[in-house]
Amino acid sequence: MTIRKTSAAALAALSLTATPGLALEMTYGAYTSPTHTTNVNGIQPTQERITEATNGEITFETFAGGAMGGPKELLGNVGNGILDSASVVDIYVKSSLPVSSMISSMLAIGDDPKVMAAAVNEFHHLNCPQCKEELEENNVVGLSWSATGAYHVICKEPIKTLADLQGRKIRATSGIGVAMQEIGAAPVSITTAEMYEAMQRGQIDCAVGATAWLDTYNLKDFAKGVWSNALGSYFGTMNWAINQDVWNELTDDQRQAFKDNMAQAVADIMWAYVDDNETAMEWLKENGGTVEESDQAFKDAWAEQQAKAYDTALAAAEADGIENAEELLNTFKGLVEKWTARMEEIGDDKAAYQQALQDEIFSKI
Repeated sequence: MTIRKTSAAALAALSLTATPGLALEMTYGAYTSPTHTTNVNGIQPTQERITEATNGEITFETFAGGAMGGPKELLGNVGNGILDSASVVDIYVKSSLPVSSMISSMLAIGDDPKVMAAAVNEFHHLNCPQCKEELEENNVVGLSWSATGAYHVICKEPIKTLADLQGRKIRATSGIGVAMQEIGAAPVSITTAEMYEAMQRGQIDCAVGATAWLDTYNLKDFAKGVWSNALGSYFGTMNWAINQDVWNELTDDQRQAFKDNMAQAVADIMWAYVDDNETAMEWLKENGGTVEESDQAFKDAWAEQQAKAYDTALAAAEADGIENAEELLNTFKGLVEKWTARMEEIGDDKAAYQQALQDEIFSKI
């Protein structure tokens, strides 16, 4: 099957070097649906801006919904040239991206996703040579990362207490799964793409995730109850993983067109996720579901797990043999503190957030 007009493999075989005016149709893969928050508000508009900035030299053909690989295949498909670019979720390819996965395993600390998105981008681009090395080993360049909306407990039937949650099968991955097990739930580690079927078949009773997933993954077909208190967020989605050979074939101006659009891409995704989370919860309330806080016993138990997230990540990293794990985790903690303070200044000003990302991160890559 011909995936693009001028494939990376063909370019390499012919030993071509990109020149001004070279028309390139880049393929992009996503396992999420075309209507997913990230695709609609981040990826598609960014592609359009890059096409405009390059005067039509770079266009995109997008394969969403897992058409060119699921969450466990996309990194490899980009690295080996089946795709030119894709979104990659690090926790599903932990063996290939161990340092990145170590950082994002601390989902429980991410109550403010905008903070986490900023911190993880600064970490990858400016503070983690090991992250760049592991991308190079996979023949991939990473341009930007984003977070989901705040995570909540989403259940088929409304529950109210910690006791209600204990023993229930709950979709929860990485550090969130460890924490759920610690408080007595029964975590099930499956991808977001598998949640719908798992809930439909009774393989899970609940899921921990963004309430926007009520729409984007159609969990609203089954879910009747949500806890309104936030449980962190996932902040390890690499929205732009690009094949290294393809990246090298681009001209300086073409590469700059990508770099110039990453701050807006991150800001657009983060603001959209927050809006979609709120909209989904309102929809649930209006359609017979319940949205209410958990009991204090759960809040107390979860606070204990959040306090342990760093130590849990460090212990797992050391067991996995990651070098300088403590130093890397301390660096990331410092960036979370930095961006927590910055967000107190920025507040809900999206333009100020985007400018801060540009000034403090993307202008330096």
